[in-house]
Amino acid sequence: MKLIFLDRKTLHYKDYAPVGKEYEINLDMVIIQRSVFKANKTNIQTSIGDIVIASNELFSYIGILESIEQKDDHSTIIKALDFREIFNLDIPVVSFTGDLIDYLYQVIHTHFKVNADAMQNLDYLTIQKDASVYGTLSFEADKIESISKLFELVSKTYGISFQTEVQYVRGRITGILFKIVHVNEGLVMKSNFSSILNIETNDSSSQVINKIIFYPRSDNEIYKDIKTYYLLTSGSITEDANHVERYHSVMAKSFIYADKDVDTLETKARSEMMTSKLDHYISFNLDLNNKVFKPFMNFHLGDYISFIHKHKTYDTVVTGILFKDTLKVAKITLGEYRVKLTEKIQLLSKAKMTGSSSVTITNTNLDGGEF
Repeated sequence: MKLIFLDRKTLHYKDYAPVGKEYEINLDMVIIQRSVFKANKTNIQTSIGDIVIASNELFSYIGILESIEQKDDHSTIIKALDFREIFNLDIPVVSFTGDLIDYLYQVIHTHFKVNADAMQNLDYLTIQKDASVYGTLSFEADKIESISKLFELVSKTYGISFQTEVQYVRGRITGILFKIVHVNEGLVMKSNFSSILNIETNDSSSQVINKIIFYPRSDNEIYKDIKTYYLLTSGSITEDANHVERYHSVMAKSFIYADKDVDTLETKARSEMMTSKLDHYISFNLDLNNKVFKPFMNFHLGDYISFIHKHKTYDTVVTGILFKDTLKVAKITLGEYRVKLTEKIQLLSKAKMTGSSSVTITNTNLDGGEF
C-alpha cells in the first residue's frame, strides 16, 4: 500500500510514501474516525489539510491530512480524517419541499462548486445522485446547520448513504466522485458463518422504543388531538394500534407538540424509534477469504442487514469498517451504539448540538441520474 498526497485545492500531485506493516483504516458513518498510517519515508512534501489517498487492491481510502509526525526510526506517522469531514461546514438553511437528494446536491454545488469564495470551490469534485426521495425539510427561521447534519437527517431516516471514489484518467488521479445512493437491504448474516470471528455484542437498552405518543400543548389553537405512532417489526411506522406486526412488548415514549410541529410528528417518531432500534453495538472480524460477504462489493457502509446471533435477529445497519495492519481481515461494526469512552463523548456532543430540524416524508420515489 502507498499513500499519495494531493493539494486540497487543486488535487495536484505533491508526494507519495510507502506504508509499512502498521496502519489503521477506520471508516465510520456514526462519528468521524481517525485513520493512522506509518509511512516508510521522511520529509514528505505535504501540508495539513491536503488530500491523502491510500491506494490498495480493495478500495481507495480518501482522507484529509490531520497531522504528520516524523519519528526517530526514519518513518513518519500520518493521521487523516475521512473525506466527508470536508462537508462539516455550517451554513444557513431554509425549509424545502421536494426531492431531498436534489436538495443535498444543490447544497454541495452551491458551497463547493460555485461559491462566491473561489478558494472554497473544489473543481475536481463531481457530485452524482443515484437515488430520489421526496419529502420536506423544516427549519426554524434564521437557522444555521452543518452540511454533515443535513446528510445525517436524510440518511438516518430514509436509507440514503454516501460513497466517495477516486477518478483516474490513464492512471493519473483527476478527481473525486461523491455519490448519493440508496442503501442496499436484504443481506442476512449469521454469526455461525465460518468467516465471522470474535463477535462482541452490547445492547445499550433492554427494549426497543416502539410507541411514541405526542400530547398537544395546552395553548394549542388548532391541533388538540393526541397523536400516537407505532414501530412495526418490519421497520415501518403506523398509527394503527391493532396492526398485526406491532411489537408484543410495548415500550413507549411521550412528547408535547405545538401547532407548528404537527407536520413533523411522524418523522420525529420515526427518527426516535429507529435510533432506539439501532441502539446496540455488534462487532466481529470478517475473514475476507470468503465468497459470500465482501465489503465494497456486496455491502457498504449504511447498508441494512439482518444479523442473527444466538437465536436473536438484529435488524441493523453497517456503521463501521476497520482494517488494522492487514487487508485480509476487516472489523465490521453494526448499530449506532459505541463502547469506547471517547466515542461516547463524541455522540453526546452531537446530541447536544442537534437543533430543531425535522424531516417529513410524504412520498417516496427511487430512480437515478447523474450530474
